[in-house]
Amino acid sequence: MPNAPLPTPAYTYPEFRALVGRLAAEHRTTGLDQTPGLVRYTDQNQAHLDRGSAVPLLPALLERLRQLPRPEQWLVLGEAWCGDTAHTLPILAHLAAQSQGRVSLHVVLRSDHPELMAAYQTDGKNSIPKLIRRDAETGADLGTWGPRPDAAQALSHQLHGDASLHTNQIVKGMNEWYAADAGQSVQQELLTTLG
Repeated sequence: MPNAPLPTPAYTYPEFRALVGRLAAEHRTTGLDQTPGLVRYTDQNQAHLDRGSAVPLLPALLERLRQLPRPEQWLVLGEAWCGDTAHTLPILAHLAAQSQGRVSLHVVLRSDHPELMAAYQTDGKNSIPKLIRRDAETGADLGTWGPRPDAAQALSHQLHGDASLHTNQIVKGMNEWYAADAGQSVQQELLTTLG
């Protein structure tokens, strides 16, 4: 079990799944912004979370995790409404669960932890999900990953750069990319990150 203190509140993956389900049933989402779009995405993300849990894990990555030199604490900054979080978080959680105790994973909401998010921005933005790897004993940073695989990041920049696209079209394009990739890019990048 990790000895390094966790930010509070911090959710286990099952607790986060329960939170998303409860919020969707209440027609709400995480954070202060309760727009109809974000509430709708929260509900839709339940299906992405389900699919992500079924992604086959790379044997080489599992082996690397099981041989980590020290136990790690993984903090994942995310939100219930975030599609990228819904596609990648279940893979990260499944990897942690299969690490034979070498990795513990907790989800922390970006909206609850603005200082933590500010310390782990991507290109000056509060992009999520953001994986923060820490030494479970000391809390020392070991590295980060996120907010999305490189190919998905390039696609996101391309889609957001097209002024003719509505937000729903951008979301659809990203969802299609994640479905076609089937979690392989996330895992390959983690394998490289873990060295």
